[in-house]
Amino acid sequence: MTNKIAIIVDSCCDIPEEYLNKPGVYELPMQINYKDKTYLDRVNITSKQVYDNLEQEIPKTSLPTGDSIQRTLDEAYDAGYNKIISISISSNLSGTYNFLSTFLEQDDRFTYHAFDTKQVAIGAGLIAVAAKDLVDTEDNFETIVKQVEKICANTVTYFCIPTLTYLRAGGRIGLVSSVVGGMLKLAPVITCNEEGIYTSIAKARGMKKGQKIMREKIKEFVGDHKDYLIGVSHGDDEQAGGNLLAKLEENGVHGKKEFFGIVGPALGVHTGPGLVGVAACLL
Repeated sequence: MTNKIAIIVDSCCDIPEEYLNKPGVYELPMQINYKDKTYLDRVNITSKQVYDNLEQEIPKTSLPTGDSIQRTLDEAYDAGYNKIISISISSNLSGTYNFLSTFLEQDDRFTYHAFDTKQVAIGAGLIAVAAKDLVDTEDNFETIVKQVEKICANTVTYFCIPTLTYLRAGGRIGLVSSVVGGMLKLAPVITCNEEGIYTSIAKARGMKKGQKIMREKIKEFVGDHKDYLIGVSHGDDEQAGGNLLAKLEENGVHGKKEFFGIVGPALGVHTGPGLVGVAACLL
C-alpha cells in the first residue's frame, strides 16, 4: 500500500487559506461558545463577526468535539489516507493535542505522528505549511516526521497587543505580567517559551514600537538563513499587519513563502482587536 499522508490541524493553527483548501489537509474547528449559541471556528463564524461582537460579549472557546475528530478521521480514511501528521498548537495553551492524540492512539487504521508544536496561531500554521510541502515532495513517512520535528524546534511566533483584557478574560495570560497599564499605552510583545507558554519579552510604548521590536527579533532569528517561511497576521487591523510585512521586506527579510491574513475567530476571542503578529520557521 502506498504512503498516503493526510495533515490534520486544529483551527488555532491559523493555517493559511490556500493550504486549507489543498487535498489531504483537514482542519478541526474549535468551538466558540456564546450565551445563546455555539459556533464552529471558521465554519459558521468569521473573525470579523467575533471582533464586531466583542464589546457586547466575550465568548468562551472550547476544544473540537469528539464527533468532529471522529468524522475527520473517517473522512481521511475514506479518501484513501493511511498515515496522519497532526499539528496542534501548544498543549500548554489548549487541550486539543492531548484530546486528538487519544483518538489517533485508538484508531488502528492509521500510522500517525502527533506534533505538539509549542507554538500558536500563524507559527503553528507555518509548521503545517512546511509539513504539507514535505508530504507533497517526499514519500518516506519517517523522513518527513524527522524534518517536521526539526522545523518545530526552529519556529518562533511573536505578537503585540494593545490590551491584555482578552488574554486575561480567557485565562490564557501564562507568564505575561498582567500589570501592564492601559493608561501607559504599553503594548506587550509576547512569544511562546520552550514549554509553549505565553511569555512577554518586552513592554513596548505603543504598537509601533512593538512592531519594531518584533521586526528586530525576526531578523535576528532568521540571520543568514535563506530557506524559511514568514507569516504575518493581524487582529482586524489590515493596515498595521500590511505595514509590518512591508517593513520586514524592506529590512531584507524575504521568506521562501510569505503569508498574510487575519487571526482566526477562536484566537481573536483571546487576543482581541488590534493584534499584530509575525512568525518565522526555518526549513
